[in-house]
Amino acid sequence: MNTNLKIIGMFTLAISILVSCKKDMPSPSITEGNYENGYFVSNEGGFGSGNGSISFISNDNTVENDVFASVNYFLLGDVVQSMNVINDKAYIVVNGSAKIEVSSIDSMTHVSSIEGGYFQSPRYILQVDENKAYVSDWGAGFGGAIVVIDLDSNIQSGFIFNGSSPDGLVKTGDKVFTADGGYGWSGSSPRVSVINTITDEIESTIDVGHVPRSIQVDANGDVWVLCEGATNYDPTWSYIESHTAGQLIRINGVTAQITETFIFADSTQHPSNLVIDDAGTTLYFNNGGWTKAVYAFDISDTELPSTSLINKSFYGLGCNGGYIYGTDAVDYMQSGWSFRYTTSGTVVDSVQVGIIPGGYCFN
Repeated sequence: MNTNLKIIGMFTLAISILVSCKKDMPSPSITEGNYENGYFVSNEGGFGSGNGSISFISNDNTVENDVFASVNYFLLGDVVQSMNVINDKAYIVVNGSAKIEVSSIDSMTHVSSIEGGYFQSPRYILQVDENKAYVSDWGAGFGGAIVVIDLDSNIQSGFIFNGSSPDGLVKTGDKVFTADGGYGWSGSSPRVSVINTITDEIESTIDVGHVPRSIQVDANGDVWVLCEGATNYDPTWSYIESHTAGQLIRINGVTAQITETFIFADSTQHPSNLVIDDAGTTLYFNNGGWTKAVYAFDISDTELPSTSLINKSFYGLGCNGGYIYGTDAVDYMQSGWSFRYTTSGTVVDSVQVGIIPGGYCFN
């Protein structure tokens, strides 16, 4: 046989094999608009297991688990801490893997990864203007910092040293308030930092109660921070049978001054997970000992509530569209659950989600 014909034949066979293999390879099942009508749950996954995930619950209460991995064919990583929607993209903060995965919000198709650099233990991301976001990080800068993200390029563009393990963060006007609770204990110096978003500098700090972690802005532009209170230890880290009391603190968003402080009577309860309704007038939070319940607090109230709204313990809380949402992590090993309640405390429905569901993202 002619040598050239042999070569042509072999080349044709190789092409046909490659084409056949390509046809057999799975491709992401992308349908634009898959994730527009519903909400997301961020599931931490087992610590050190790298199996954190995102669940999507549609408005008709249909749940789809592992939506990121099913589209992109790789896992998010270790401890999916939170998720936020910015400029039609999902920013998924993966705490244990020290990175943020960015995907399109409509199809969850992967766009980019933000990792390395300043990241050590990122917690939450907040958009501060059209082209910039802040990420709270417990470990960055050896003590905690705010990492600045350029949203056009999805790269780390700056660093605001904090030194007090920043956690939750909110924006009002040209200021961002960070709840510097992080690795809270009785010997720490708890505070709220006030950042000027124009200069990217901390312009002041506010001393608050121990372990401030969750923070919200109300309809008036005032900032509310929930301080969980701390367990006391001696200098050798031996447990002392006492606790510092939890506090709910109101801060004027313009003057950055504390205007009201509500102190929880039982210092062993450690309130947590402060969220606010769409109107910005009612706060919800967990409170209690080992078995917590959900309490409601109107921003015009003059004292803390004594009666619970929902008599159930939740790992994470959310509020959106006239409903209260709560996650149940069960035994922290199997798939957890998300519950939906009316604002009067009546359960509506529940769905099974991923392992250790900890947070909500409402699109």
